[in-house]
Amino acid sequence: MFGIAAASAALIAIPAAPAMAQEAEQARTTYRIVYLKLADGAGERWTEIQETYNARASEKAGLKPVTVHWLMTGNWDLMLLIEMPDGLSALDTHNPRAQAAYNKAFVEVAGGEEAARKIRDELGELVTDSLVTYSHTHP
Repeated sequence: MFGIAAASAALIAIPAAPAMAQEAEQARTTYRIVYLKLADGAGERWTEIQETYNARASEKAGLKPVTVHWLMTGNWDLMLLIEMPDGLSALDTHNPRAQAAYNKAFVEVAGGEEAARKIRDELGELVTDSLVTYSHTHP
Protein backbone atom coordinates (compact mmCIF):
# COMPACT_ATOMS: atom_id res chain seq x y z
CA MET A 1 0.00 0.00 0.00
CA PHE A 2 2.83 2.36 0.82
CA GLY A 3 4.30 1.86 -2.66
CA ILE A 4 1.08 2.94 -4.40
CA ALA A 5 0.71 6.01 -2.19
CA ALA A 6 4.31 7.04 -2.79
CA ALA A 7 3.96 6.60 -6.54
CA SER A 8 0.74 8.64 -6.57
CA ALA A 9 2.38 11.43 -4.60
CA ALA A 10 5.34 11.45 -6.99
CA LEU A 11 3.06 11.74 -10.02
CA ILE A 12 1.15 14.62 -8.47
CA ALA A 13 4.40 16.42 -7.62
CA ILE A 14 5.80 16.30 -11.15
CA PRO A 15 3.60 19.10 -12.60
CA ALA A 16 4.52 21.33 -9.66
CA ALA A 17 8.24 21.09 -10.41
CA PRO A 18 9.74 24.15 -12.13
CA ALA A 19 10.12 23.87 -15.89
CA MET A 20 13.58 22.81 -16.95
CA ALA A 21 15.37 25.15 -19.33
CA GLN A 22 15.62 23.65 -22.80
CA GLU A 23 18.78 23.96 -24.82
CA ALA A 24 18.48 25.71 -28.15
CA GLU A 25 18.41 23.17 -30.95
CA GLN A 26 21.56 23.18 -33.05
CA ALA A 27 21.27 23.71 -36.77
CA ARG A 28 21.06 20.60 -38.94
CA THR A 29 21.78 20.05 -42.58
CA THR A 30 18.95 18.32 -44.43
CA TYR A 31 19.47 16.38 -47.65
CA ARG A 32 17.25 15.00 -50.36
CA ILE A 33 18.85 11.71 -51.39
CA VAL A 34 18.00 10.41 -54.85
CA TYR A 35 18.93 6.93 -56.03
CA LEU A 36 18.93 6.39 -59.80
CA LYS A 37 19.04 3.36 -62.05
CA LEU A 38 20.16 4.36 -65.55
CA ALA A 39 19.30 2.77 -68.85
CA ASP A 40 22.09 0.68 -70.38
CA GLY A 41 24.78 2.94 -71.80
CA ALA A 42 23.19 6.14 -70.43
CA GLY A 43 25.93 7.07 -67.95
CA GLU A 44 27.97 9.28 -70.26
CA ARG A 45 24.98 11.30 -71.48
CA TRP A 46 23.59 11.59 -67.92
CA THR A 47 26.96 12.98 -66.79
CA GLU A 48 27.05 15.43 -69.69
CA ILE A 49 23.60 16.78 -68.84
CA GLN A 50 24.47 16.93 -65.14
CA GLU A 51 27.60 18.98 -65.77
CA THR A 52 26.28 21.14 -68.62
CA TYR A 53 22.85 22.02 -67.24
CA ASN A 54 22.10 20.83 -63.70
CA ALA A 55 25.38 21.86 -62.06
CA ARG A 56 25.39 25.25 -63.82
CA ALA A 57 21.75 25.87 -62.85
CA SER A 58 22.50 25.04 -59.19
CA GLU A 59 25.43 27.44 -59.17
CA LYS A 60 23.42 30.19 -60.90
CA ALA A 61 20.62 29.71 -58.33
CA GLY A 62 23.11 30.09 -55.46
CA LEU A 63 22.69 26.48 -54.31
CA LYS A 64 25.39 24.10 -53.19
CA PRO A 65 26.41 21.61 -55.86
CA VAL A 66 24.84 18.18 -55.88
CA THR A 67 27.19 15.47 -54.65
CA VAL A 68 27.13 12.57 -57.10
CA HIS A 69 28.13 9.09 -55.96
CA TRP A 70 28.56 6.35 -58.57
CA LEU A 71 27.62 3.22 -56.61
CA MET A 72 29.65 0.06 -56.98
CA THR A 73 27.26 -2.45 -55.39
CA GLY A 74 23.53 -2.83 -54.96
CA ASN A 75 20.60 -2.09 -57.26
CA TRP A 76 21.29 1.59 -57.97
CA ASP A 77 23.81 3.22 -60.30
CA LEU A 78 23.89 6.64 -58.66
CA MET A 79 23.18 8.35 -55.37
CA LEU A 80 22.70 12.13 -55.41
CA LEU A 81 22.99 14.16 -52.21
CA ILE A 82 21.12 17.43 -52.58
CA GLU A 83 21.31 19.88 -49.68
CA MET A 84 17.97 21.44 -48.78
CA PRO A 85 18.72 24.97 -47.50
CA ASP A 86 15.25 25.33 -45.95
CA GLY A 87 15.26 21.84 -44.46
CA LEU A 88 12.09 19.78 -44.45
CA SER A 89 10.00 22.96 -44.35
CA ALA A 90 10.53 22.99 -48.13
CA LEU A 91 8.07 20.08 -48.25
CA ASP A 92 5.36 22.29 -46.72
CA THR A 93 4.96 24.41 -49.83
CA HIS A 94 4.13 23.83 -53.47
CA ASN A 95 6.88 26.22 -54.57
CA PRO A 96 9.97 25.88 -52.34
CA ARG A 97 12.31 28.86 -52.57
CA ALA A 98 15.39 26.82 -53.56
CA GLN A 99 13.48 24.74 -56.13
CA ALA A 100 11.95 27.86 -57.70
CA ALA A 101 15.40 29.48 -57.99
CA TYR A 102 16.83 26.30 -59.52
CA ASN A 103 13.97 25.95 -62.03
CA LYS A 104 14.38 29.56 -63.16
CA ALA A 105 18.15 29.12 -63.54
CA PHE A 106 17.72 25.81 -65.39
CA VAL A 107 15.48 27.45 -67.99
CA GLU A 108 18.05 30.23 -68.45
CA VAL A 109 20.99 27.79 -68.74
CA ALA A 110 19.05 25.57 -71.16
CA GLY A 111 18.15 28.52 -73.40
CA GLY A 112 14.42 28.76 -72.77
CA GLU A 113 11.34 26.85 -71.66
CA GLU A 114 11.16 24.57 -74.72
CA ALA A 115 14.86 23.64 -74.55
CA ALA A 116 14.56 22.99 -70.78
CA ARG A 117 11.55 20.72 -71.35
CA LYS A 118 13.47 18.71 -73.98
CA ILE A 119 16.45 18.24 -71.66
CA ARG A 120 14.20 17.15 -68.78
CA ASP A 121 12.38 14.73 -71.09
CA GLU A 122 15.69 13.27 -72.21
CA LEU A 123 16.81 12.86 -68.60
CA GLY A 124 13.57 11.01 -67.93
CA GLU A 125 14.42 8.58 -70.74
CA LEU A 126 17.91 7.97 -69.32
CA VAL A 127 16.56 6.95 -65.90
CA THR A 128 14.73 3.62 -65.58
CA ASP A 129 14.02 3.76 -61.83
CA SER A 130 14.48 6.11 -58.90
CA LEU A 131 13.95 6.39 -55.17
CA VAL A 132 13.87 9.56 -53.05
CA THR A 133 14.48 9.73 -49.31
CA TYR A 134 15.55 12.45 -46.85
CA SER A 135 18.18 12.68 -44.13
CA HIS A 136 19.71 15.20 -41.78
CA THR A 137 22.89 15.54 -39.81
CA HIS A 138 23.06 15.46 -36.03
CA PRO A 139 25.44 18.22 -34.94
